[in-house]
Amino acid sequence: MRSHDSKYKIILGFKLKHFRLQADLSLQELARKTGLSFPYISQIEQGKKYPKPEKIALLGQALGKS
Repeated sequence: MRSHDSKYKIILGFKLKHFRLQADLSLQELARKTGLSFPYISQIEQGKKYPKPEKIALLGQALGKS
């Protein structure tokens, strides 16, 4: 991934964590709502992973975001 692409991972991770905390959900609760593993969600929040669009949609639905 190019260096500017890593910025997108970091921004997405920050936003995901912000919205998760705003919804008062733990990683485990969000994992249960989405069917994704909590270590995977944690890696997204840390900017280590960038999910495919369908997984972003699952996260958005679980958090009430479009």
